Amino acid sequence: MGFVVDIMGLSVNVMTDKELYSLSGLYLGNDATNIMYMFSVDTLKKVSGNEELLAIMNEADVCLPAERTILNKQNRQMRIGMVKSYRNFFNMLKIAGLVRNVYLVGKNERIMESMTEVLLSYNPVLDICGRYSFSDEMSDESIVNDINSKAPNVLLLALDTPDVQKWIANNRHLINTKLCVCLCDISETIIKENVEPPRLIHILRLGKLYNSIIRRKYTESKKKERIFQAMLAEYNDKKEE
Repeated sequence: MGFVVDIMGLSVNVMTDKELYSLSGLYLGNDATNIMYMFSVDTLKKVSGNEELLAIMNEADVCLPAERTILNKQNRQMRIGMVKSYRNFFNMLKIAGLVRNVYLVGKNERIMESMTEVLLSYNPVLDICGRYSFSDEMSDESIVNDINSKAPNVLLLALDTPDVQKWIANNRHLINTKLCVCLCDISETIIKENVEPPRLIHILRLGKLYNSIIRRKYTESKKKERIFQAMLAEYNDKKEE
């Protein structure tokens, strides 16, 4: 389904929205725990050259870009409707009956609260069946037991590298969920892009304009594009040595 490209040692799946929805439907209908990574440019920066972290991510069932920057210039034969950012996954939550409930794990309570708001903005009837913040300092055994007691359709990990990869490596065979989605180093961007406009913006009915400006600031970051291209050039130079 789709095809795979190598980006700095990471096997990245390239697929359309329809292929993503179809694949996710298969995952949600089987009895295994399927792992999906959605990674950012910051993730690539952290895992590049780290064989342990790359191996963990390459063992996932599917690995997708969470930012448009990653695939913008990687493949010239991209088709319309390709999965290029986390929004493709979040839009999937709108499909009636596909994802019924989500268990959310975040690095702190602020992330948890904000991510819950974002999820419900995409699907107001989505059941957030459980939440856990790493700042609560519970044991892995306790959180796994709580997840398994809820048996969510989707376990959403809003964590940074390397915490998310190491947690998956230690617990993927213990958790009872159909689909585990790892949002690597992208939580803050997701929250900022989907921030609720100030009250005055609502009063002036400028919500759509405000959101388009905020989203463009993060999705069309020229600085991040330059950083990513420099990372790629350095990686390719090392390969040729």
